[in-house]
Amino acid sequence: MAFLMFAARVHDLLKQKSDIQYKLSKISRKLRHLQEYAAIIGNGSVSIGDLLKCPGSMMGRAIGYLSFANASAMQYMNSNAPMMTAMFQQQNAGMMQQNPAMMQNMQNYIMNSLWVQGRELVKQQEEKNLKVEEGKIAQEKESLTTQLQEITEEIKAAKEARDQGIKDLAPKYVANA
Repeated sequence: MAFLMFAARVHDLLKQKSDIQYKLSKISRKLRHLQEYAAIIGNGSVSIGDLLKCPGSMMGRAIGYLSFANASAMQYMNSNAPMMTAMFQQQNAGMMQQNPAMMQNMQNYIMNSLWVQGRELVKQQEEKNLKVEEGKIAQEKESLTTQLQEITEEIKAAKEARDQGIKDLAPKYVANA
């Protein structure tokens, strides 16, 4: 009767193995999508075209990032532009009165530079968040891989015990001479 217990155990272990393999495939896909998203974010500026290349599971996050990055960059630009413009005007007061087009060009340059700096700050923060999340997923994947190896070994041992139980129950005929 021990072989019935081992047969049930093998069945249970095979189900657990299947569940872990399914979780591993989901985690691997999630990690791959996260890495694709990180590559898109890492190239500098995210465009609508980049959003279309983004994996479907990361689309919401990418749209949120794009919106947040733009809003943060605008806020950074608007809060720092007056000070930067005032400094430039102080340093170049004589030239500005002679050439108003140069002043406008410089103001546009300052605004653009500050906007790019603001986007870069948001990008750096998002990259840090992605590294943390990627580490957690990798840790979970490693844990599941270890569990899968342990279950595979236990399945092997349970199958051997089941097979031995079947052999022990088999009738043994002895020929009388």
